[in-house]
Amino acid sequence: MNIGLWVAYAAKNLRSGLKGFYILLTCLTLGVAAIAIIGSLTSAIEQGLAEQGQPLLGGDVEFSLIHREATQPERSYIETKGTSSRVATLRAMATANAQSTLVEIKAVDGAYPLYGTLQLVGNTPTKDALAQTTNLYGVAVDELLLGRLALKIGDTLKIGTTALKVTAVIAAEPDRISDGLVLGPRLLMSHEALQSTGLVQPGSLITWRYRVKLNDGSNLKQAKAITEEAQKQFPDAGWRVRATDNAAGGAERFVERLGYFMTLVALAALVVGGAGMANAVSAFVTRRTSAIATLKCLGLSSRDVFGLYLTEILA
Repeated sequence: MNIGLWVAYAAKNLRSGLKGFYILLTCLTLGVAAIAIIGSLTSAIEQGLAEQGQPLLGGDVEFSLIHREATQPERSYIETKGTSSRVATLRAMATANAQSTLVEIKAVDGAYPLYGTLQLVGNTPTKDALAQTTNLYGVAVDELLLGRLALKIGDTLKIGTTALKVTAVIAAEPDRISDGLVLGPRLLMSHEALQSTGLVQPGSLITWRYRVKLNDGSNLKQAKAITEEAQKQFPDAGWRVRATDNAAGGAERFVERLGYFMTLVALAALVVGGAGMANAVSAFVTRRTSAIATLKCLGLSSRDVFGLYLTEILA
């Protein structure tokens, strides 16, 4: 076995170019590049979700309850941790111009949003858009709702038992992704407007969210400690407590599973590429049959012939 001879012969052959290796290189490049790109894309999305955890969640910590609001002891505990904001979300039917459609209602207070910015078309202040004027509460709506119900700014629509006035169009909602599955256009209103609709009844499918902006500044470790403390102090509360590392759990799980699926596809492509690489190597060696015969006639052993071409292929 003469490794020096293998390297010298491989280097001499490769000086003539990569003829015969292009298919091999193409298959190898495509397979590896697919895996690398998918891994990088998945990591970038996950990092982006983590860095935007506060706006997506709407706070450093979120306490959510279904069907009921937090009790006074629970509210007092939440308010001791920092600046709090109360948000209620539910689905209902909106009616206008003899048409109706499903809407995603979000009722907010004056502290909303604790992080990020709610942008309304025309830069209308949120407080003014949701205020009560001429005995009608104002609402900000998704532009999609205007098209579905043939509405324009200043028109009224009916939610439950109450007429509401469309005062603004939502341009950007910072915490929309944290709400999970959205089935209809957004309709933003105040808590007073929600109470007036008659939709808040025992058993109503309303999710009450209490977001907290920590007094001592954003600190993921502290936020996670609060989630554990809250579960211990109120074991029967039945609430879901989240920190910024789980701001968009559904989206993160989707990205993670999509990454697994795409990696599997890339591995399958690499396996197919492996077959192409094997065929390319076989064709390359077949074209060198006369050269191999000459080397054998000159006294080169089968092991050295194998080593020569293996070195060339690996190089």
